[in-house]
Amino acid sequence: MPSGLETAAESLLDARGARLRGIALHALLQHLSAVPQERREAVALSAAQTLLPDDPELAGPVAARGLAILCDPALAGLFGADSRAEVPFSLKVRQGGSEARLEGRIDRLVVDESVLVVDYKSDAGVPGGPEAVSAGYVRQLALYRLAAQRLFAGKRVEAAILWTENSHLMTIPAGLLDAAVGDVTVL
Repeated sequence: MPSGLETAAESLLDARGARLRGIALHALLQHLSAVPQERREAVALSAAQTLLPDDPELAGPVAARGLAILCDPALAGLFGADSRAEVPFSLKVRQGGSEARLEGRIDRLVVDESVLVVDYKSDAGVPGGPEAVSAGYVRQLALYRLAAQRLFAGKRVEAAILWTENSHLMTIPAGLLDAAVGDVTVL
Protein backbone atom coordinates (compact mmCIF):
# COMPACT_ATOMS: atom_id res chain seq x y z
CA MET A 1 0.00 0.00 0.00
CA PRO A 2 1.51 3.37 -0.99
CA SER A 3 2.26 5.87 1.71
CA GLY A 4 1.03 9.46 1.57
CA LEU A 5 4.52 10.53 0.58
CA GLU A 6 4.60 8.16 -2.41
CA THR A 7 1.17 9.37 -3.51
CA ALA A 8 2.28 13.01 -3.26
CA ALA A 9 5.48 12.24 -5.18
CA GLU A 10 3.52 10.42 -7.88
CA SER A 11 1.17 13.39 -8.18
CA LEU A 12 4.10 15.75 -8.61
CA LEU A 13 5.61 13.50 -11.28
CA ASP A 14 2.24 13.27 -13.06
CA ALA A 15 1.89 17.07 -12.96
CA ARG A 16 5.45 17.50 -14.22
CA GLY A 17 4.84 15.02 -17.04
CA ALA A 18 1.57 16.70 -17.99
CA ARG A 19 3.29 20.09 -18.04
CA LEU A 20 6.11 18.79 -20.25
CA ARG A 21 3.63 17.11 -22.61
CA GLY A 22 1.68 20.36 -22.83
CA ILE A 23 4.81 22.39 -23.62
CA ALA A 24 5.87 19.89 -26.29
CA LEU A 25 2.41 19.87 -27.85
CA HIS A 26 2.34 23.69 -27.90
CA ALA A 27 5.67 23.69 -29.74
CA LEU A 28 4.43 21.15 -32.28
CA LEU A 29 1.27 23.17 -32.94
CA GLN A 30 3.37 26.30 -33.31
CA HIS A 31 5.68 24.90 -35.97
CA LEU A 32 4.17 21.87 -37.72
CA SER A 33 1.63 23.78 -39.82
CA ALA A 34 4.58 25.20 -41.81
CA VAL A 35 5.95 21.71 -42.54
CA PRO A 36 4.85 20.13 -45.85
CA GLN A 37 2.11 17.54 -45.29
CA GLU A 38 4.23 14.64 -46.58
CA ARG A 39 6.95 15.34 -43.98
CA ARG A 40 4.80 16.21 -40.95
CA GLU A 41 4.66 12.78 -39.36
CA ALA A 42 8.44 12.29 -39.38
CA VAL A 43 9.10 15.87 -38.26
CA ALA A 44 6.48 15.61 -35.51
CA LEU A 45 8.02 12.45 -34.06
CA SER A 46 11.57 13.78 -34.29
CA ALA A 47 10.58 17.09 -32.70
CA ALA A 48 8.65 15.36 -29.92
CA GLN A 49 11.66 13.17 -29.15
CA THR A 50 13.85 16.27 -28.97
CA LEU A 51 11.34 18.12 -26.79
CA LEU A 52 10.88 15.17 -24.40
CA PRO A 53 14.42 13.74 -24.02
CA ASP A 54 13.75 12.37 -20.53
CA ASP A 55 10.42 10.79 -21.50
CA PRO A 56 10.96 9.04 -24.86
CA GLU A 57 7.83 6.92 -24.39
CA LEU A 58 5.72 10.10 -24.52
CA ALA A 59 7.11 11.32 -27.85
CA GLY A 60 4.90 9.08 -30.00
CA PRO A 61 1.62 9.97 -28.27
CA VAL A 62 2.45 13.70 -28.19
CA ALA A 63 3.37 13.68 -31.89
CA ALA A 64 0.18 11.77 -32.70
CA ARG A 65 -1.92 14.25 -30.71
CA GLY A 66 -0.35 17.21 -32.51
CA LEU A 67 -0.93 15.62 -35.90
CA ALA A 68 -4.53 14.76 -35.02
CA ILE A 69 -5.22 18.39 -34.12
CA LEU A 70 -3.57 19.70 -37.29
CA CYS A 71 -5.48 17.20 -39.46
CA ASP A 72 -8.87 17.87 -37.87
CA PRO A 73 -11.01 19.51 -40.60
CA ALA A 74 -12.99 21.42 -37.96
CA LEU A 75 -9.75 23.16 -36.89
CA ALA A 76 -8.26 23.80 -40.35
CA GLY A 77 -8.89 27.56 -40.12
CA LEU A 78 -6.72 27.80 -37.02
CA PHE A 79 -3.66 26.66 -38.90
CA GLY A 80 -4.23 28.28 -42.29
CA ALA A 81 -2.66 31.21 -44.09
CA ASP A 82 -4.65 33.74 -42.04
CA SER A 83 -3.21 32.52 -38.75
CA ARG A 84 -0.08 33.18 -36.75
CA ALA A 85 1.46 31.35 -33.79
CA GLU A 86 2.90 32.80 -30.60
CA VAL A 87 1.97 36.42 -31.26
CA PRO A 88 3.66 38.69 -28.69
CA PHE A 89 1.98 41.73 -27.21
CA SER A 90 2.70 44.47 -24.71
CA LEU A 91 0.10 46.88 -23.33
CA LYS A 92 0.01 49.49 -20.65
CA VAL A 93 -3.03 48.92 -18.42
CA ARG A 94 -4.59 50.23 -15.26
CA GLN A 95 -6.07 47.88 -12.71
CA GLY A 96 -7.69 49.59 -9.80
CA GLY A 97 -5.45 52.56 -9.12
CA SER A 98 -2.22 51.00 -10.38
CA GLU A 99 -0.64 51.07 -13.81
CA ALA A 100 1.17 48.04 -15.14
CA ARG A 101 2.61 46.58 -18.31
CA LEU A 102 0.76 43.54 -19.59
CA GLU A 103 2.97 41.31 -21.73
CA GLY A 104 2.38 37.90 -23.16
CA ARG A 105 2.07 35.64 -26.17
CA ILE A 106 -1.14 34.54 -27.82
CA ASP A 107 -0.89 30.86 -28.76
CA ARG A 108 -2.78 31.30 -32.03
CA LEU A 109 -4.30 34.33 -33.74
CA VAL A 110 -6.55 34.10 -36.79
CA VAL A 111 -7.22 37.35 -38.63
CA ASP A 112 -9.67 37.73 -41.51
CA GLU A 113 -12.94 39.71 -41.40
CA SER A 114 -12.81 39.25 -37.64
CA VAL A 115 -10.12 38.17 -35.18
CA LEU A 116 -10.00 34.95 -33.21
CA VAL A 117 -7.66 34.66 -30.22
CA VAL A 118 -6.95 31.04 -29.30
CA ASP A 119 -5.26 29.71 -26.19
CA TYR A 120 -4.26 26.04 -25.98
CA LYS A 121 -5.05 24.12 -22.82
CA SER A 122 -3.81 20.57 -22.31
CA ASP A 123 -5.84 19.71 -19.21
CA ALA A 124 -6.97 16.09 -19.00
CA GLY A 125 -10.40 17.18 -17.78
CA VAL A 126 -12.23 19.34 -20.30
CA PRO A 127 -15.03 21.50 -18.86
CA GLY A 128 -18.56 20.83 -20.11
CA GLY A 129 -19.06 24.42 -21.26
CA PRO A 130 -17.68 27.95 -21.08
CA GLU A 131 -19.32 28.63 -17.71
CA ALA A 132 -17.34 25.72 -16.21
CA VAL A 133 -13.94 27.01 -17.38
CA SER A 134 -11.74 28.15 -14.50
CA ALA A 135 -11.84 31.86 -13.72
CA GLY A 136 -8.07 32.07 -14.21
CA TYR A 137 -8.29 30.68 -17.74
CA VAL A 138 -11.14 33.04 -18.62
CA ARG A 139 -9.24 36.03 -17.25
CA GLN A 140 -6.09 35.08 -19.17
CA LEU A 141 -8.05 34.77 -22.40
CA ALA A 142 -9.90 38.02 -21.68
CA LEU A 143 -6.57 39.85 -21.28
CA TYR A 144 -5.38 38.39 -24.59
CA ARG A 145 -8.61 39.61 -26.16
CA LEU A 146 -7.97 43.14 -24.82
CA ALA A 147 -4.56 43.07 -26.50
CA ALA A 148 -6.07 41.88 -29.80
CA GLN A 149 -8.77 44.56 -29.61
CA ARG A 150 -6.02 47.17 -29.36
CA LEU A 151 -3.97 45.59 -32.16
CA PHE A 152 -6.96 45.22 -34.48
CA ALA A 153 -9.07 48.26 -33.64
CA GLY A 154 -12.39 48.21 -35.43
CA LYS A 155 -12.51 44.44 -35.93
CA ARG A 156 -14.72 42.08 -33.95
CA VAL A 157 -12.50 40.00 -31.65
CA GLU A 158 -13.57 36.63 -30.31
CA ALA A 159 -11.67 34.30 -28.00
CA ALA A 160 -11.60 30.54 -27.63
CA ILE A 161 -9.75 27.75 -25.90
CA LEU A 162 -8.50 24.79 -27.88
CA TRP A 163 -8.69 21.86 -25.50
CA THR A 164 -5.92 19.67 -26.89
CA GLU A 165 -7.10 16.57 -25.03
CA ASN A 166 -10.15 16.22 -27.28
CA SER A 167 -9.50 18.80 -30.05
CA HIS A 168 -12.49 20.83 -28.94
CA LEU A 169 -12.49 24.55 -29.77
CA MET A 170 -14.59 26.26 -27.10
CA THR A 171 -15.58 29.86 -27.76
CA ILE A 172 -15.89 31.88 -24.57
CA PRO A 173 -18.85 34.29 -24.69
CA ALA A 174 -18.03 38.01 -24.77
CA GLY A 175 -20.01 38.57 -21.55
CA LEU A 176 -17.81 36.17 -19.58
CA LEU A 177 -14.66 37.75 -21.02
CA ASP A 178 -15.83 41.30 -20.32
CA ALA A 179 -16.73 40.42 -16.73
CA ALA A 180 -13.31 38.84 -16.18
CA VAL A 181 -11.49 42.08 -17.01
CA GLY A 182 -14.01 44.65 -15.83
CA ASP A 183 -11.34 46.04 -13.49
CA VAL A 184 -8.75 46.53 -16.28
CA THR A 185 -8.43 49.58 -18.53
CA VAL A 186 -6.07 49.69 -21.51
CA LEU A 187 -4.13 52.95 -21.51
